[in-house]
Amino acid sequence: MHPELIPGLPSYGFLILIGFGSGLFVFRRVLQLRGLDVERHTDYILWIFLASLVGTRLFHILFGPVSYSDHPWRVLAVWDGGLSFQGGFLAGAATTFLLRKRLPLRHFLDAGALGLILGHFWGRIGCVMAGCCWGKSHAHWPGTLNFTDESAAGLHYRAAGLWPADTALPGLVPVQLYEAVWLLGLFVLGVRLARPATRPGLIFAVYLAGYGLGRFFLEILRGDPGRGQLFSVNSEAFARARELGTETAIFLSVPQAVSLAMLVTGMVLYHRWKHE
Repeated sequence: MHPELIPGLPSYGFLILIGFGSGLFVFRRVLQLRGLDVERHTDYILWIFLASLVGTRLFHILFGPVSYSDHPWRVLAVWDGGLSFQGGFLAGAATTFLLRKRLPLRHFLDAGALGLILGHFWGRIGCVMAGCCWGKSHAHWPGTLNFTDESAAGLHYRAAGLWPADTALPGLVPVQLYEAVWLLGLFVLGVRLARPATRPGLIFAVYLAGYGLGRFFLEILRGDPGRGQLFSVNSEAFARARELGTETAIFLSVPQAVSLAMLVTGMVLYHRWKHE
């Protein structure tokens, strides 16, 4: 892929900015359509975004495969990748909880969910460009992605000595694209639910359950190390077909545990808010 769009402009950082801008536009538009104070609530969402940015980086540092002890300043280099969505979501949820008495909570959550889905979609496209959050290697998987030596995947496997320097890296399962498509589907569903007759909060509940369900199964295909396995159930099928030393564990990582919590919470909230 292309870690830089042009020399000096990281693809990942640029697409994160696109995601933030488009997500903020959707958030404001939903608030406007529901007759709420757009400017006031935009201030709140910016604080929540900053908290999420800290959470997404901290989660990666705690559970990711990279050590920053030799170059501690790289902790701040978020434009090169290394952001964990679940960490950002948890930090954003905690900040929203603290602000809940100042917000029309369910309307705010609906608007935030639609904006978040679209921003996350662009973030996953950024992952494809940067070569981070990659899938497992599989000799027979259709439509694999080939990353360059300068990508996050290439740098990891070359530095770890897991692939000879004089040969091209094999294809990896395009799990980033799968997640992007799943997010786009959730966004379309959320827009269809954004009708005046829809009870406030249901868009958020559907997002929680839908993303949690999809992410749980997509984690099975993730090949980047440092998934934070709570315990490991390995796949012999991936072990036999892999070409790189990627993880073969399919259950149960920290992101999968968070995804299960999102799924259950979304289902409970949907049932409760729909029948109030």
